[in-house]
Amino acid sequence: MKHINSLVLLCSIYLLTIVMGLHTAAFIQPLMYPPKGGEPVIQPAVDDPESVSSAGYFFVSILAITFVMLVFMKYRLGFFIKAAMLVSFFTGTLFTSTALFGDAGVIIPIVFSALILLRFKSELFYDVVLVFTISGVGALLGSSLGLVPALVLVVIMSVYDFVAVFFTKHMVSLAKGAVEGGVPMMFAVPVGDRFMHLGAGDVALPLTLSVSVMASQGIIYAIPTALGGVIGIITLFSYIQNKKGATLPALPPIVGGQLIGYGLAILVQAML
Repeated sequence: MKHINSLVLLCSIYLLTIVMGLHTAAFIQPLMYPPKGGEPVIQPAVDDPESVSSAGYFFVSILAITFVMLVFMKYRLGFFIKAAMLVSFFTGTLFTSTALFGDAGVIIPIVFSALILLRFKSELFYDVVLVFTISGVGALLGSSLGLVPALVLVVIMSVYDFVAVFFTKHMVSLAKGAVEGGVPMMFAVPVGDRFMHLGAGDVALPLTLSVSVMASQGIIYAIPTALGGVIGIITLFSYIQNKKGATLPALPPIVGGQLIGYGLAILVQAML
């Protein structure tokens, strides 16, 4: 396989985000679901984490956010998108850095925000920011959803990603608008003389499922689920590395790999 270094980097970004996200979730969950009689410090993102309707709530919210972003891009209102992204970066990074470094971790989102406001330009810098942000956001979402709603959400989003890339093509427009407008919404990995982009949602949603699996069944199930996503990344990379200009939905193969990993974990545990 050509560009093996690029593939290793892509898988490393995915796995690093997953590991940091699972660690952040382990920090968040006791604060979200304290022992009986305790008051939650962090509220779940939905009222009923075990209801399938919560998956529908997230899906509709994602559709609404996508629509607003497309409108803002069309009318060149990128400032509002960047402002919203800055809030997301700060919030997600705050969860992650606090889980990693305690109270001292608050300095990290402050430094990141300052560099972004100063228009510091570096693909590596924004990749690091996205790792911290997605780790926090995915940990929060996964901790807010029970296993069944999380499974429903990632399957629905995989179908949506497929339709949005191949049929309505608005996800392609969103990705191009983000790159042209300098909105850091995707990981950028060099592949030869070009970059391969992996959307934030392509990592955040698999992390959400992994966190939900960990909360419901433990880390022994979450690890194979997370590792299964690597199968999808390798499959996607193998196909796209020689397809210049091709845009493919990344979520279906990644989630498909996760479901294989989760199924194998259930099978192995049943045999023990």
